[in-house]
Amino acid sequence: MNWSDFRGKTVALLGGGMENLALIPHLLKAGAVVSVCDQSAIKLPRQYRNIQKLVGPNYLNNLGEFAVIFRSPGLPVKQVREALKGQRNKPHQTSATDLFLSMYRDRVVGVTGTKGKGTTATMLGSILSAEGRPHFVAGNIGRPIFEVLDMITPQTVVVLELSSFQLEDIQHSPHGAVILPVTADHLEPLSPRSPNYHPTLGAYVQAKAGITRFQQRGDWVVFAANNHAASTIAQQSVGEHLRVSDQLDAFAQLENGVVSLTGEKLELSKLGLHGSHIFLDAALAAAAAVKLGVDSEAIRRGLSKFKPLPHRLQTVAVKGGITFVDDSYATAPDAAAAAISAFTEPIVWIGGGSSKGADFTELVRTIADSSVKAVVLIGQEAARLSEAIREGRKQLPIKVGAASMGQAVQEALSMAKAGEVVLLSPACASKDMFRDADERGDLFQGTVNELKL
Repeated sequence: MNWSDFRGKTVALLGGGMENLALIPHLLKAGAVVSVCDQSAIKLPRQYRNIQKLVGPNYLNNLGEFAVIFRSPGLPVKQVREALKGQRNKPHQTSATDLFLSMYRDRVVGVTGTKGKGTTATMLGSILSAEGRPHFVAGNIGRPIFEVLDMITPQTVVVLELSSFQLEDIQHSPHGAVILPVTADHLEPLSPRSPNYHPTLGAYVQAKAGITRFQQRGDWVVFAANNHAASTIAQQSVGEHLRVSDQLDAFAQLENGVVSLTGEKLELSKLGLHGSHIFLDAALAAAAAVKLGVDSEAIRRGLSKFKPLPHRLQTVAVKGGITFVDDSYATAPDAAAAAISAFTEPIVWIGGGSSKGADFTELVRTIADSSVKAVVLIGQEAARLSEAIREGRKQLPIKVGAASMGQAVQEALSMAKAGEVVLLSPACASKDMFRDADERGDLFQGTVNELKL
């Protein structure tokens, strides 16, 4: 679609989140008649006070009145289809992500995977900064792409972090795709306010495959070749396939924290990076940078200047000789397992939270083989996690049922000593006790910063 296609058209934004609201000024400029529909009350900026708001439990009842509808990522595709069944007129269905890709796909590098996509996208942005290349990092990372649309030039590289919910119904894929490992996630609704989920792992993988499904010849995909799901998604691309793995024939070979790429070797630990999952993120970002024509020195500088994103294996403080690490964004078992494996020091692990239908088997095996010395569990999944861990390591001290993050930190502190690590890496969602993973991490950091040791 082009902006001219919206002139005089009635447009409904289904969901009043950041991604949809960032569309409003562009749609109004294009001459569209805009409405915002949401199950809950919406507060719009004053300049949009004349925009129609349709709120409440029946907000999807009259979609046939609109020419175009934009689905928010949090709204299930199935729910929109059900709402359209009884409508005589069927509107054109799209999303902010798909609209942007339909207009600007040639300058987009999309990044997806289960965990690490924000880190990888930010690493690629850091590399582009080191080279002096104009770019934006946006998308699921928290910056709606239409917020910066007017600042994009023909030379700008747009790095888009893309979730499964943004990808599941798109009709356009980015020119470049970066695929991290894909493992089970989002298999249950997070909350009534965030009802979207995937009924099976296969459905989740197929949703992610939107990043390659509509690629064209001349496009490219960089992927974690040791992960079956990532490889399956890559195979859907007709573009160039660039493998990142420990194999000698990989485009980027990663082994023992060293990336071999275009004849250069990058020792990632010497660039200030730590942990096998962070090493893979860096290798994928470096491989994508090579495809964008960035030289090895800029890649080295960019990775060395990379700063961990908040709540992603972030060292908060060292107090009384104890290192406190916030990895609140580890909302899946494999992400928590990777965080645990990043340390050789004794760990007091804080885990648990609300359910996403995850399987804890591999996480429990990691705990059994790791330096975890004690566990503090919170939230809805605490009992299930405790039972699974006790089967794997019956003698491991476990405290279950802390009522707040402050209590969880205090219980972890009672079991930690100088030279050890208190690691918040929950392996679960946050909706039972906290607004989101950011709030969970913020409360952890606030509690740690107030400790007098």
